[in-house]
Amino acid sequence: MNATPAERVAETLRDDFAAHGVRLPDVRADLSDPRQPQLELGTIPLGTGFALLRVLTDYQRLLKAERVGLNRRG
Repeated sequence: MNATPAERVAETLRDDFAAHGVRLPDVRADLSDPRQPQLELGTIPLGTGFALLRVLTDYQRLLKAERVGLNRRG
Protein backbone atom coordinates (compact mmCIF):
# COMPACT_ATOMS: atom_id res chain seq x y z
CA MET A 1 0.00 0.00 0.00
CA ASN A 2 1.33 3.45 -0.91
CA ALA A 3 1.78 6.07 1.78
CA THR A 4 -0.35 9.19 1.51
CA PRO A 5 1.33 12.61 1.19
CA ALA A 6 0.54 13.35 4.87
CA GLU A 7 2.10 10.05 5.93
CA ARG A 8 5.19 10.80 3.83
CA VAL A 9 5.52 14.23 5.49
CA ALA A 10 5.28 12.65 8.95
CA GLU A 11 7.97 10.13 8.01
CA THR A 12 10.18 12.85 6.52
CA LEU A 13 9.88 14.95 9.69
CA ARG A 14 10.86 11.99 11.86
CA ASP A 15 13.82 11.24 9.59
CA ASP A 16 14.98 14.88 9.40
CA PHE A 17 14.98 15.27 13.17
CA ALA A 18 16.57 11.85 13.73
CA ALA A 19 19.43 12.90 11.44
CA HIS A 20 20.08 15.72 13.91
CA GLY A 21 19.83 13.48 16.97
CA VAL A 22 16.32 14.60 17.95
CA ARG A 23 13.70 11.92 18.50
CA LEU A 24 10.08 12.83 17.85
CA PRO A 25 8.20 10.19 19.80
CA ASP A 26 4.83 10.51 18.15
CA VAL A 27 4.30 12.06 14.72
CA ARG A 28 1.48 10.61 12.66
CA ALA A 29 -0.93 11.55 9.92
CA ASP A 30 -4.62 11.90 10.77
CA LEU A 31 -6.45 10.87 7.61
CA SER A 32 -10.00 10.98 8.97
CA ASP A 33 -10.81 13.72 6.43
CA PRO A 34 -8.98 12.84 3.17
CA ARG A 35 -9.44 16.39 1.86
CA GLN A 36 -7.75 17.92 4.93
CA PRO A 37 -5.10 15.53 6.29
CA GLN A 38 -3.51 16.69 9.53
CA LEU A 39 -0.23 15.94 11.23
CA GLU A 40 -0.63 15.02 14.88
CA LEU A 41 2.19 15.37 17.34
CA GLY A 42 2.46 13.78 20.75
CA THR A 43 4.17 15.43 23.71
CA ILE A 44 7.62 16.71 22.80
CA PRO A 45 10.35 18.44 24.83
CA LEU A 46 10.37 22.25 24.76
CA GLY A 47 13.64 22.59 22.83
CA THR A 48 12.41 20.11 20.26
CA GLY A 49 9.21 22.14 19.98
CA PHE A 50 11.13 25.24 18.94
CA ALA A 51 13.14 23.22 16.43
CA LEU A 52 9.94 21.69 15.10
CA LEU A 53 8.36 25.10 14.59
CA ARG A 54 11.43 26.17 12.61
CA VAL A 55 11.33 23.07 10.40
CA LEU A 56 7.57 23.33 9.82
CA THR A 57 7.94 27.00 8.87
CA ASP A 58 10.63 26.01 6.37
CA TYR A 59 8.39 23.27 4.95
CA GLN A 60 5.52 25.75 4.68
CA ARG A 61 7.72 28.17 2.73
CA LEU A 62 8.88 25.38 0.41
CA LEU A 63 5.32 24.22 -0.26
CA LYS A 64 4.20 27.77 -0.98
CA ALA A 65 7.09 28.30 -3.41
CA GLU A 66 6.34 24.96 -5.06
CA ARG A 67 2.67 25.87 -5.54
CA VAL A 68 3.59 29.24 -7.02
CA GLY A 69 5.96 27.49 -9.42
CA LEU A 70 3.30 24.97 -10.43
CA ASN A 71 0.76 27.75 -11.04
CA ARG A 72 3.21 29.63 -13.28
CA ARG A 73 3.87 26.51 -15.34
CA GLY A 74 0.23 25.45 -15.48
